[in-house]
Amino acid sequence: MTIRRDIKIAVVGASLGGLSAANVLRQLGFDVQVYELFAKGFEKRGGALGSVDLGLLRRIMGGNLNGADRAIKGHGHFYGDLWDYLYQGLPPESVRFGTDVQTITDARSDRPAIVIDGKPTTFDVIIGADGGKSTIRPFVTQQQPVYSGYTAWRGLVPMNGIDGPPSGVRIVNGIRYETLGFPCAGPDGPLWNCGVYMAMPYAEVAAPTRNRQVGSAIRDIPDWFVPLAKALFGERNAQFWADCVKHGKVTPHPIWEFAADPVVAGRVALLGDAAHLSSPRTGAGAYTAMLDACALGTAFNDASSVPQALANYNQDAVSRARALYDRSRRAGLAFAPDRGHSVSPTDVLDHLTRSSDALDWAAMC
Repeated sequence: MTIRRDIKIAVVGASLGGLSAANVLRQLGFDVQVYELFAKGFEKRGGALGSVDLGLLRRIMGGNLNGADRAIKGHGHFYGDLWDYLYQGLPPESVRFGTDVQTITDARSDRPAIVIDGKPTTFDVIIGADGGKSTIRPFVTQQQPVYSGYTAWRGLVPMNGIDGPPSGVRIVNGIRYETLGFPCAGPDGPLWNCGVYMAMPYAEVAAPTRNRQVGSAIRDIPDWFVPLAKALFGERNAQFWADCVKHGKVTPHPIWEFAADPVVAGRVALLGDAAHLSSPRTGAGAYTAMLDACALGTAFNDASSVPQALANYNQDAVSRARALYDRSRRAGLAFAPDRGHSVSPTDVLDHLTRSSDALDWAAMC
């Protein structure tokens, strides 16, 4: 006996994990509707992914990798291209943009309902793929993300006329600071996709915002940012970041960490950042979300009932989330050995500018 294919599934969130889940579940014959808070698609949003597992992508897309505007590559691939490729695998009417899923009613019943503009719509299964501050998560677990003690300042800038990418490492009082990057093909031409990893106290970062891991509360680049890049990494790297500020965009991405246990309650399940948050240093955030989608498809394909499918998915996804969290914690020890007491960048800049150590670039690479 297999699960009947006329069941209705809601996916809340249309980033990579949500679209991957929708593709996998629709290929199994289920009626899947995706709801996204943002008003339009993400084909021109985001930066580069460090890597894309092409074999995994083939599984998600039913073996087909044709049709992308730019070839899906294994390294340095633009987020918007991969998002658009996953989106093109779905009927346009199956993704509703500008839709605010406010809550769930009857969450523990066989027919939970999402509420939009005060009106409930019932489904057989609801999947929360709605990011770091998920609206759906509280219906599964009361666990919350924890700030790692450090932030990745991400930069995107057109390559034309910009000497990059930046490259440098500095150890200050046992804490690692690093700048790095690589080229990627953007929607309007080649881009430098770069970052600076640095310790930052909790009081100086923005909390996760709804449906996304990071917020945009800091809209102006702090006065200390480029001088600190110079003090840490030297003139060339400072010039790159000054050019990035002027000609591209630089945004702070505080690193939040989280591993949900469980990821399923009743007929509500979590996927992607709603279930696990990790450092980009793991190189596995988006990858794990796409693995979640495949695991969900396998669970529904192999089980004889919806509860059995969700129980199997929960077992698999919890293990994967924990492994990713452990990797993230190991990576974070170099940047924030004591994540509860990170040093302020302004204090580091003051220390370096007052110290003769600021002239010693021997630790750079």
